[in-house]
Amino acid sequence: MKPFKPIKFASVLVVVLVIVGAGVWFLRWSDSFTKDIGCVVLISIDTCRADHLSCYGYPRKTTPSIDAIAEEGVLFENVVSPVPLTLPAHSSMLTGTIPSYHGVHDNEGYKLGQSHITLAEVLAREGFSTGAIISAFVMDSQFGLDQGFESYNDEFEEEMENSVIGQRRGGEVSRFAMDWLSEHKDERFFLFLHYYDPHSRYEPPEPFFSSYRGNLYAGEIAYADYCVGQVVEKLKELGLYDSSLIIITSDHGEMLGEHKELTHGYFIYQSAIKVPLVIRLPGRKEPQRIKDLVGLVDIVPTICGLLGLEVPPDIQGRDISGLLRGKEPSEQDRYIYCESMYPTRYRGNSLLGVITERWKYIQTTRPELYDLRSDPGETNNLIKRQPQQAYVLQRRLKKMLEQTLGKSEDDSRIVLDEQGRRRLESLGYIAGGSVSEEFEFDRSKDDPKDLIDFHLEHGKIAILILEKKFDEVMTICQKLLSERPGLARIYRRMGSVAAEQEDYIAAIGYFEKSLELEPQDPLVYETYRSLATILAAEDNVVEAMKYYERSLQIKSDQPEVLDNLARLYFRRRKLKQAYSCWTEALRLEIKRPEVLNNLAWLKSAYEKVPFYDPNEAVEMARRACEMTEYKQHQMLDTLSVAYAAAGRFEDAVRAAEQALQLVRSAEPLPRQDSGQAESGTEIQEHLELFKAGRPYRE
Repeated sequence: MKPFKPIKFASVLVVVLVIVGAGVWFLRWSDSFTKDIGCVVLISIDTCRADHLSCYGYPRKTTPSIDAIAEEGVLFENVVSPVPLTLPAHSSMLTGTIPSYHGVHDNEGYKLGQSHITLAEVLAREGFSTGAIISAFVMDSQFGLDQGFESYNDEFEEEMENSVIGQRRGGEVSRFAMDWLSEHKDERFFLFLHYYDPHSRYEPPEPFFSSYRGNLYAGEIAYADYCVGQVVEKLKELGLYDSSLIIITSDHGEMLGEHKELTHGYFIYQSAIKVPLVIRLPGRKEPQRIKDLVGLVDIVPTICGLLGLEVPPDIQGRDISGLLRGKEPSEQDRYIYCESMYPTRYRGNSLLGVITERWKYIQTTRPELYDLRSDPGETNNLIKRQPQQAYVLQRRLKKMLEQTLGKSEDDSRIVLDEQGRRRLESLGYIAGGSVSEEFEFDRSKDDPKDLIDFHLEHGKIAILILEKKFDEVMTICQKLLSERPGLARIYRRMGSVAAEQEDYIAAIGYFEKSLELEPQDPLVYETYRSLATILAAEDNVVEAMKYYERSLQIKSDQPEVLDNLARLYFRRRKLKQAYSCWTEALRLEIKRPEVLNNLAWLKSAYEKVPFYDPNEAVEMARRACEMTEYKQHQMLDTLSVAYAAAGRFEDAVRAAEQALQLVRSAEPLPRQDSGQAESGTEIQEHLELFKAGRPYRE
């Protein structure tokens, strides 16, 4: 036994002083840092796989702007998205929850529910001004991501042509962002920016197109980086940069042909879900790289941690702000969830995954296990050689799902009504015979790996429709139906093509077939809407109204459908129903001048209706004219009718005369189905009434 040696008091004192000093330094640094954050800027570059950024090792200098942020910030090397699709991934990014909790699994047929707390809502409650500028229709406000934002810019000035989905270039996003920053420079704010440019089809503007002709995907990332740089320069110009917490990330990556997938959304291999994450802290100048596994779900709790705010309850993300401050990572193993429901579109199985720093397990018909350290390309499935490791991860995956499925409304257990069962089955997760029984994974459906060629063929359809190669579309659809008969989505595609070719009889047949095959499809409202549009074009008003009404019964927040139905009601002289529909359309989408105009007509031309209100009609008609810059004669005619109904005949005469001038100088606009004048003759008749001091009456 070694003899006991007393510790010298001086040594103890040194140790204590070091520990206390370090603690005081950390507390002071943490407190001052929190106070130093004047604004938060979260930037998401859609479809941006990490290994194509130069700060992540890409051999070409694709991202000088982001590199500069990383040079004085923190770069995370191992970041995972929960799902390789825009809407569900951003739902996770902005709530800190995984798809099985927030319930958004796809871009189609989903919306983030109001019960979920977004980062914007958290910061708005703390007095931050909140703004968002997005660049793709899939993130339109109607899909629920606008929660908590005072301004949510989803109106595109210049929508890109030849795009499968509505989008705008990053330059327009940055221009709006710089204007927003100038407006809010004296406030504490949160700004969320979304750039969609790296999304296929890859067509960066010059000089990036020519410079990256051999790799246009990298060129799109380089262009997005240039746009990010514009925003960073604006922050510096306004004196905001030094107090800005800047987070740059992506919602998902891009497969680029790996595992045969060309783009993303189908598989959950690393190329599709591994994303960049760079965080720049105020007052920091030294670069730091962190290898620990983190996820997009960590962004919300981390921002809360950096600001000293309470983290929203029941989230699956972790506060990793300690890593930014040099704190040692938790000894607890990290398990991060990922999924793809895309194969279920073809009645295949889902892909459900769990990732650790070393391992990745994918649950599907034929499960997969990969050692990411030795096999980052995921080419060697170890499921048979490492069954125990696979079992451990499968149990962890089941636990994750059991803890999150159906729990977003604080339910004590998963709800197992019919709707709940369908939801679980769509996840490839089936229940036992009673509520208390454990859930099991479904292996009865086709493995997604066996359907990748079918998926690639299906993926051609949208591009061919855009190029109006309708014969090729129909050939592909027939081929796909021969391989997997009874897919309603294929019949919907064929219906759309037939309608585009004005073969309405065939279109109706295809749409009705899709309804017959999948009457419970969450997208059935789109089929009803398409049928109604075709029937209206055929002048079958009664049937068209019926299908519009059915579409609204399933999904009530469709301004365009409400507008179309109101027009049909008006044609049938069902004025109360038309008024109700236009009022609801206006509530949902206030930027529709034609809806304002139609309501103004109803409120001024029909004296005996209960909603007759000439003064309100004047205000509505005036707003419609302002929105169309007083360049539409029908809007001016409505304004003149409203003025006359309100007894303002001099104003009515001026508006009618202005409308007449427009008619004489340009071709008349298409009929609006709301009773307004279609020709100069009708406007002249109105003008004569107003000169005689008499209002117009229907």
